[in-house]
Amino acid sequence: MRRLRRSKLFVPGSRPELFDKAFASAADAVSFDLEDAVAADRKAEARSLVARALAGFASAPKERVVRVNPLASGWMIEDLLAVAGPGLDVVNVPKVESPRDLHVAEAVLDHVERRLGLDRPIGLMPTIETPAGLRQAHAIATATPRVVALQLGTGDLAAAAGLRAETGNLVAVRTMLLLAAAEAGVDALDSAFTGIADLPGYEADARMSRGLGFRGKSCIHPTQVPIANRVFQPTVRELAEARALVDAYDAAVRAGIGAFTHEGRLVDLPIAEAARALIVAAEG
Repeated sequence: MRRLRRSKLFVPGSRPELFDKAFASAADAVSFDLEDAVAADRKAEARSLVARALAGFASAPKERVVRVNPLASGWMIEDLLAVAGPGLDVVNVPKVESPRDLHVAEAVLDHVERRLGLDRPIGLMPTIETPAGLRQAHAIATATPRVVALQLGTGDLAAAAGLRAETGNLVAVRTMLLLAAAEAGVDALDSAFTGIADLPGYEADARMSRGLGFRGKSCIHPTQVPIANRVFQPTVRELAEARALVDAYDAAVRAGIGAFTHEGRLVDLPIAEAARALIVAAEG
């Protein structure tokens, strides 16, 4: 079922004293970071810390994400082998520029899942943060059924393109990523906002992306979480439409119909389940 991904709170994988605080927050997802937030000489230590934490938080009612290092770094496979297991929901793969990055990650996850006997596949969340990645966004989003969302990363993209990563300058970039995600049928999640003390700026940035159709935004500090949750909360209209769709689907199933049109839209099981999940997540 489609998950609510309004807020994804990053926590450095080398800072275990912050893990409990992250899971005590109202964030929909907690993302352990093995990449930018961890110094090179602490990568192995961070893997061990995150692996233990995932086992400890395996029953937490949050989506559990790990941002691994990019394929080109030479550390991604070690990261995956260390953290993949029943406590991990999604792997965030940074700096993805082609489907190959995800094919490699998928091969490693296939191996681990077979070895551990996991019956629930671990998802993939590629981050688009280079011009090449943006150009290939749709191919990346459809590289494997494991892809659950496209994540925008504006920091590296801005550096590569000479772009000032300010709200008003990001409409075209956000739109390109959003359309790729929409065509692929996966969530579009917005980048972090680095002005930790500028909460009004974070909210303005979030409202811009929400207006374009993004479903959530990264948070690099717990104070940003309630803003993201409020901005990306499904609206009254969206919930009303979801309830009507679920009611119509349930009535169709009782009548022996599996797929039908509702308000000019084809509805089948996956679409009904996505609407049902939206209702449960928003009200639960």
